[in-house]
Amino acid sequence: MGRPLRKDKNGVDVIKTPAGAATGITVNFYQGGSNRTDGVIIKQRGGSSFLCARIGDIADTTAGKQIVCKLKNGTPSAPYEMQLQGSTTGQLDADLVNIAKITKRVATAFNGTKYNWYLENDSSADYIVLTPISGQ
Repeated sequence: MGRPLRKDKNGVDVIKTPAGAATGITVNFYQGGSNRTDGVIIKQRGGSSFLCARIGDIADTTAGKQIVCKLKNGTPSAPYEMQLQGSTTGQLDADLVNIAKITKRVATAFNGTKYNWYLENDSSADYIVLTPISGQ
């Protein structure tokens, strides 16, 4: 799996937990039925799979509230799929890249491009900023 996510290179918490829900990576995942929703990563299971929950269900561990999802290139359309994106320009919703795999220091896009990454906050949300690794 590589280096698991906990904090980014600047020391910012990247995974939301019941005790610390103020910061972290937000994701878009499919919870079943027609429930595509924004959520948070609770725990990393692998380079491309994560335990996720809706933002309001972070502390709720009852069945179906926290589910293991796998990264998908595009909008999630089936149960257990999730989308994780990062910005290459440093702006919240601009020039977004779908991430296929992420470790503590490197994010890999679905096209194979590798990026260094960190979390940025614009006072409304945390988001991933990607910087291409030169000499790939």
